[in-house]
Amino acid sequence: MSIETPTLAHAYHQRRGAFLAEARLGNWRLKLYGLARPEIRVRPELAAITRDVAVEVLPPVDAAHHGAAFAIAHDARFPIALVYWWQDENELHSAIRAGETLDAMGPVAPSAHGCVWEMGIIDFERRAWIADVIGNRDGPDLDRYMARRFEGLI
Repeated sequence: MSIETPTLAHAYHQRRGAFLAEARLGNWRLKLYGLARPEIRVRPELAAITRDVAVEVLPPVDAAHHGAAFAIAHDARFPIALVYWWQDENELHSAIRAGETLDAMGPVAPSAHGCVWEMGIIDFERRAWIADVIGNRDGPDLDRYMARRFEGLI
């Protein structure tokens, strides 16, 4: 059985995810990614806003917050800044800002997790967290986790 869904037809096209920088934000280590159509680069202003959002939302590093985070500056039809951090052993927490323009970005409802393109980077980070930190037979290695970086089409 097929349901007519013209708005879903051809909605997917590849985007390029690229590591932009690692930043130290107090006791946090942040991997910053850019995400956009393959033929364009993420605006530096959006990358800077995404980093600023991370400074604003990351909680203090403590026994539950290990100081490892990543963020995605998604240059889509509208700008999106997504910040994710690892909490406890296996939880990924987030804060997302979006808006029609760079100067009109506000918080997104807490239930949002990301789109199909953003989840490509999230999946990479999930696998790296398991391999290098919580599933590493030699013990947690945050340096190795931070050294893993996604690059490619999603």
